[in-house]
Amino acid sequence: FAMSAFVSTTLLQEFVRGARVRQQYSGSDLVTSAIGLVARNQRRYGGYIVHLGIVLMALGFAGDGFKQEEQLLLKPGQTVTVGSFTVRHDGIAITQDAQKQMVTAKMTAFQDGKELGTLAPAKWFYNKRADEPTTEVAIRRSFGYDLYVVLAGFDAEQQSATFHVVVNPLVNWIWAGFGILALGTLIALLPERALAVASVKIPEG
Repeated sequence: FAMSAFVSTTLLQEFVRGARVRQQYSGSDLVTSAIGLVARNQRRYGGYIVHLGIVLMALGFAGDGFKQEEQLLLKPGQTVTVGSFTVRHDGIAITQDAQKQMVTAKMTAFQDGKELGTLAPAKWFYNKRADEPTTEVAIRRSFGYDLYVVLAGFDAEQQSATFHVVVNPLVNWIWAGFGILALGTLIALLPERALAVASVKIPEG
């Protein structure tokens, strides 16, 4: 984390310092100056953006070391706490359509005592493959954490179920980093004329 912070700060300083110099020269605002800076040296600054994306992806992978999980049997009304999240089991519903039978657990998620909403992990039993049920994972996403709840087993008569609850930090940073990496690659490969409008000096007055 310290190395990622160091690299990110260095890259951002490169952009800000170069944009301010260009702002004095061109007379444009800071954002336009930054775009013009990239336009004048797309490979260099596109490479910087790629590196920033890799740093964010590395942070996302590092978050896996802080993953927390718990698996246990819950009766209706009972809760399990994993990290800052608490999940309450409210009951089991069994429904059916033309293709499958669906066993769905009704759950409520909380974070630091604040209700986040409902979760519905399930198992689907298809008519043609009743002995091979599929597991439908309930996911609650946020920028910092992802909460996963899996219905591992159930007793419909008792309304009890076994749940596997996982709190996975920073996983969305991997996707954000991948997007920034793709953006940096695109900028590095763009023809020079694509950003030429931002590299022009504004006439005086």
